[in-house]
Amino acid sequence: MPADAGFCSGCGRVLSAVFYAGFWIRFAAYIIDAIILFIVGVVLAIAAGGTTGAVLQIVVGIVYTVGFWTAQGATPGKMAVGIEITTVDGEPIDFGRALLRYIGYLASAIILLIGFLMIAFTGQKRGLHDYIAGTVVIKTR
Repeated sequence: MPADAGFCSGCGRVLSAVFYAGFWIRFAAYIIDAIILFIVGVVLAIAAGGTTGAVLQIVVGIVYTVGFWTAQGATPGKMAVGIEITTVDGEPIDFGRALLRYIGYLASAIILLIGFLMIAFTGQKRGLHDYIAGTVVIKTR
């Protein structure tokens, strides 16, 4: 492993002082993002209305989430609380991994939110969506 590697690529073990973001800080980030998307959704519902507004809300939610994960490694909510998403190797996530993680969000939600609750009980604070996409969420400050 390179001297500056944060994670073992074989087992995912932490090799340096990396702190995983737990359930509550991630939940706070989610609430911030939900508020932002709610405001945008209200504007879209008023502007477009009906089915078109609902479809636009879904599309904007996906673009917002996957786009920020790909470009910044974090949504504005995650940035506000000082956390970001990386691969288990500590590398930034690409579009494919971000999209896979989003699909994992849907799977986590469908199973009665258990995929999200896993964050509170796993050593690396990973939810089902993190396991599906091979990601971890770390504290940046």
